[in-house]
Amino acid sequence: MHKSRILIGGVAALGLLTVVAVQAGQAADRSVSLPHATNGDRTLSAWQADLAWREASLDSDTELELILNSGGTLTANGVARLAAMAPAAGPETIDPDQAVLALKKMGSDVIGILNDRLLDQARRVAKFNGLMAREFDIPLMARFALGRHWKQANAAQRVAYLEAFSEFLMKQYAAKIAGAQVTRFDVLSAQVAGRRDVMVQSRITRNNGQVLKLVWRMRQSNGQFRVIDVVAEGISLALTKRQEFAAIIKSNGGDVAQLIERLRHISA
Repeated sequence: MHKSRILIGGVAALGLLTVVAVQAGQAADRSVSLPHATNGDRTLSAWQADLAWREASLDSDTELELILNSGGTLTANGVARLAAMAPAAGPETIDPDQAVLALKKMGSDVIGILNDRLLDQARRVAKFNGLMAREFDIPLMARFALGRHWKQANAAQRVAYLEAFSEFLMKQYAAKIAGAQVTRFDVLSAQVAGRRDVMVQSRITRNNGQVLKLVWRMRQSNGQFRVIDVVAEGISLALTKRQEFAAIIKSNGGDVAQLIERLRHISA
């Protein structure tokens, strides 16, 4: 199979890139043989994603301890990655205004990088890599995208999957963000979603005047709100990738290793 370009939970991880990737990614998806889950009702997609995030079991300290004490087979790097994933529950009291401020800061940084004419493409991509790592909870998003298959994967597979997922995001999409044509990033309003999250409304304006409305799902961890999903035109990108990943795993007899290899192949 040739190298493929697919929209992943990482498009959620790329928030602003939705402006470009929703269009470019749709064209790319038509050119590859990966299963692609679709839903004709865009509002339904957002509603299903909200339920999935509220019900997702991503905060188990007991599960984490079992992984970290699995016979000493994990590398130090693996332990560090796993430790960074939990807990994800966030504070008992959520302040939507803090999420708004966090998104405004990120939007300002993105526009600043895009408009910095002193940066060549390589340096611009490197800056977006750093921004993604700082502003998006990539480990949490990776776990959500894997869904129920996370519990079925062994410790080594979980570490490998997290590495493959992160590498895919960085290598496949940082360059696309660096080439985005965006002039304005306006944050509009926010509301609490469930016990842990805040949904922040925004409006992105491209150079050609096109306007795209995005809703960012944000969760606080270690005192910082980070993006965990983006709903573009009623479609949850994280849920879309969760469905696609499930289809890939199912088509390979339930083998998570095949998904890991697919992501590695695309990133190579």
